[in-house]
Amino acid sequence: MTAMTPDTNLFPAAPFDPATHTVSKKGFAELIGVTQSRVSQLITAGLPVETNGRIHVARGKDWIDRNVDPNRRRAAGSPSNPPTSLAGGFLSPRAERDSAEAEIARLKAHKMADRHLDRRATLRVIEARAKAERDALIGWVNRCAPAIAAGTGADLAKITAILDREVRDHLITIASTKLELPQ
Repeated sequence: MTAMTPDTNLFPAAPFDPATHTVSKKGFAELIGVTQSRVSQLITAGLPVETNGRIHVARGKDWIDRNVDPNRRRAAGSPSNPPTSLAGGFLSPRAERDSAEAEIARLKAHKMADRHLDRRATLRVIEARAKAERDALIGWVNRCAPAIAAGTGADLAKITAILDREVRDHLITIASTKLELPQ
C-alpha cells in the first residue's frame, strides 16, 4: 500500500473535451434553456442518451437541431439567453440569477478582504492630488520668478506675469484631457 502525500490528487480533474462532454438531464435542460420535463419529453421522442443516463452535449444539440421544430424551441435562439456555459450552451434564467449572485458574493468578499477599491474614494483621492499639484505649480511661479529676474536682470513683474500665464495655460490643457478610469 502506498502512502498518500498531501499533494497527491485521487481524482484529477479531466480536461474539458466537448467531444466527450456529457451532462445530466437537469444540466442539459439548463444548457438549452428548457425544463427537465421537456428534456424527458425529448428523450421519449428519441433524444440520444448514454448508457449511464447522461446526455452527450454535442450529439444532443445536434439531434435537437435536426428533430425539433424551431418554432417549438423555447429559449435556444433567444437573445436574452446568450451562450455563456462551458459547453457553449445557454443558461436558464435561474442559472443566470445564480451566476449574478455568485459574482456579487465574490465582489463583497474582495471588498471585505480589502482587495477592492471603492470608486468614489479613488476619485476623491485623485481629485485631491490634482488640486495639490495645481496649487504647487501656481506657487512655483512666485518662488521662481524672483530668481529668474535676478539672474537675467529682467523686470520681476513681467517675468511673473509671463510664467503665471504659461503655467495656467498648461493647467487648462491638462484639465481638458479626459481621465478614463477602468470599469
